[in-house]
Order: sequence, then C-alpha cells, then structure tokens
Amino acid sequence: MVARHLNRMFYYSDGSKLFYTALGGGPAVILLHPTPVDHRFWMPVAEILAGTYRVIVPDLRGHGQSELGEGPITVEKLAADAGRLLDHLEIGKALFGGCSIGGYTLFGIWRTMPVRVEAFAFCCSKPQADTEAARARREETIAKVRERGTAEFIESNLETLIGSAARRRWPEKVAEAREMMQAVPVESIIAVQQGLAARPDSVVTARTLRLPCCVIAGSEDPNSTPADMKLLAEQIRNGGYGAEYNEIPEAGHFAPFEQPELVARILRRFFDSVI
Repeated sequence: MVARHLNRMFYYSDGSKLFYTALGGGPAVILLHPTPVDHRFWMPVAEILAGTYRVIVPDLRGHGQSELGEGPITVEKLAADAGRLLDHLEIGKALFGGCSIGGYTLFGIWRTMPVRVEAFAFCCSKPQADTEAARARREETIAKVRERGTAEFIESNLETLIGSAARRRWPEKVAEAREMMQAVPVESIIAVQQGLAARPDSVVTARTLRLPCCVIAGSEDPNSTPADMKLLAEQIRNGGYGAEYNEIPEAGHFAPFEQPELVARILRRFFDSVI
C-alpha cells in the first residue's frame, strides 16, 4: 500500500471549512466524489494512482468532514470550492476526475476556469440537466427527508447507486457506502438535491471542451446510463476534440467504488497519455 503523505487537512471556501486529504507525489490529480458519500469513495482508486500522481481527494461541502455553508450545494459553488483548493495547495493546473455530481462539477470548472485543467475524466456523470419529472422527484425526496429523516432515502440510494452485481458479490461495499451516507446530515441532503435540480444543461458545454477527456460508464447504471455517457463522448468529439469511451461491466452508478482496480487502470493509462 502506498504511504499517505497528507497535506494540510482543511481549507476555506466562501466562509466554509472544507476537508481534503492527499497522497502520493507527481502531477496533481483531483478526484471529486458523488453524493451522498465522501472522499473515502475514491480512496481505493487514489491508493493505486498515488504511485505516480499526487492525488487530492476532498470532501464536497456538506459531506464527510466539510461544512455545508449556506444555500443549495450547486455545481457552481462546488467548482468555486475546487478552485480555492487549487489555490490553497498552490497548484496551477490539475488533472480532474469526477463521479456523478463530482462529474457535473467538472462542467462548472470548465465554464469558470478552463486554464486550470489538464484533462477531465467523467465517471457516470451525464451532461443533461434534470427533466421536469426528475425535479419533481427531488422535491418529493426533500419533503420525505424533512419529515422522516434519512433512513429510507439511504436504503433507496443503495439500491439505485450500487449495481446489482456489486451488491450481490461485495456486501461489505454496501455496508461501507451506508456508513458514509448515514454521516450526511438532513440539511446537506436537502441542499444537494436543490443544487442538482438547478444544475444547467451541459450538453452544449461538452462541445466546447478543448482538452483530453475520458468518459467512463457503468453498464448497470440507471442514472447516467451508457447511452447518456456515449452522448457525452460524442458531444465532445463533435466539438472537435477526442474523447475515449470506457464501459465498466457489471457496475452501477458508483462504478469507481465498485470496481476500483479497473477504473484506476483506465484512469492511470489516460492520465499517463496526457502528461
């Protein structure tokens, strides 16, 4: 196992105290996790990449050890947090990877600070905005969480975010994900649902990407389906820049958590091709 060389563990963004950990050495890689988990989602992948790269894995605001702050957790706010993390660590440009809302945040980073990006790896993070039906479901989720707490929400997410093959083969992964989800307070779940509902459509943004991109889909993902992720790769290519497409067999929306060795191998090959 790679020894962890931890940097300063907290930084501030817009008045909120946010957590990160870092390991390894070399070119900087920032990995942004999905909701409702925390940085531990990426740690098995980070341990592998840290043999070559300096891997920084933050807790998104409202998750893990990071404070929520005020208002919805929007992709614009998360992108600004990522920029302040780069400033804090005195990193000019980095390689970025993100899963689900972590991937949506990459679009926000590109819209606001493209000069700070070497390459993007989008994992299970479709470019489309929520439909009206999806926004209505998020409002229902918010109401239920306010009234009943998070237990029902967590069990539902474990069913939809982790693929059936992983749930069957690795019950310990389900238990670990449940533990991370249980640590996310009601206020953060509400804030992130509000932010997800408000996120802009990024199909057009995908056509403007002028840098190396890697797209990773989970074959069992009902949220960012392989078709959604192929659309992302196609839009990037339509913009005139190449984008490789990878599909993880028997993996759901949490593909990097379910199959970290395979995802790490794809990311290392991709990042190696960029640097």
